[in-house]
Amino acid sequence: MVVESSRPDPDVLADFVRIAHATVWCSLATVDRRQRPRSRVVHPYWELTGPLGVTGWLFTRPTPLKLAHLAARPHVSCSYWSPTQDTAVAECDAEFADDETTRRKVWEIFEAAAPPLGYDPRILGAADHRDPAITVLRMTPWRLATLSGAWRRTVTR
Repeated sequence: MVVESSRPDPDVLADFVRIAHATVWCSLATVDRRQRPRSRVVHPYWELTGPLGVTGWLFTRPTPLKLAHLAARPHVSCSYWSPTQDTAVAECDAEFADDETTRRKVWEIFEAAAPPLGYDPRILGAADHRDPAITVLRMTPWRLATLSGAWRRTVTR
């Protein structure tokens, strides 16, 4: 059964975060200048931002390719597939958030979360949240879909 809605359903949001945080790693796709998808494996944290939303946070290296892809097309697709066959997909607007406050917040989110979702961000080679070797990517979903067993739910903004 498929449920489509333009109004975020708190149950879909909670289900998405549950699957994403249990799975931890996802495939994140951007689009290159030739309109081809480019995927990489990443480790986001999804923050419930009240009953009407969720925001994804990701530390990433600001590679020239990633910067060019997101400058031309500021959208990403995040796809999770757990060993229990649960899936979660977020189609998102994406933007770099390099201000001091956001960097500190995301650093603290990852430090405070229990492993394996949480980790010490220094493993990325950064000395602290201000290190230019890493940047923060903020992801704001316009579409979420989850599949647990035979039940699929989708929310579209």
